Amino acid sequence: MRFDEAGEPGAELPVAVVLGRLREVFGDDPELDLPIADGDIVELEFTGARASIDGFVYAGAQGVQRVVVEFTDRSWGEPVHEFRQEITPALDALVALAVETGARLFDSVDPQSSNLTTARALDLLAPANPPDVG
Repeated sequence: MRFDEAGEPGAELPVAVVLGRLREVFGDDPELDLPIADGDIVELEFTGARASIDGFVYAGAQGVQRVVVEFTDRSWGEPVHEFRQEITPALDALVALAVETGARLFDSVDPQSSNLTTARALDLLAPANPPDVG
């Protein structure tokens, strides 16, 4: 999942808003407490019982240029319900961040898509009925 630009291309997201919403995903990651400067890339990490979530915050001159969040199912091949349950609060926070800042939230595989909802993001990341791989 990825965010970039609020409103007009090149507009940056407010640092306080972005970091506040990312606290909902990454909790007390100490990187969220450090000052960020133009050109910094802040790396965040959360490891749950089933999911691993990595975040990258790209700082600009006046705010945050973009946020990239990667979700990994650490128990690939197991029933998907637990993974979906664990990542739902993180997706809710990312959707709220997009709404609050006017940024685009999209799957990096399909950058033309935007304004993903939690339900659509879950279907992309962890389909409830995955296709058979033969």
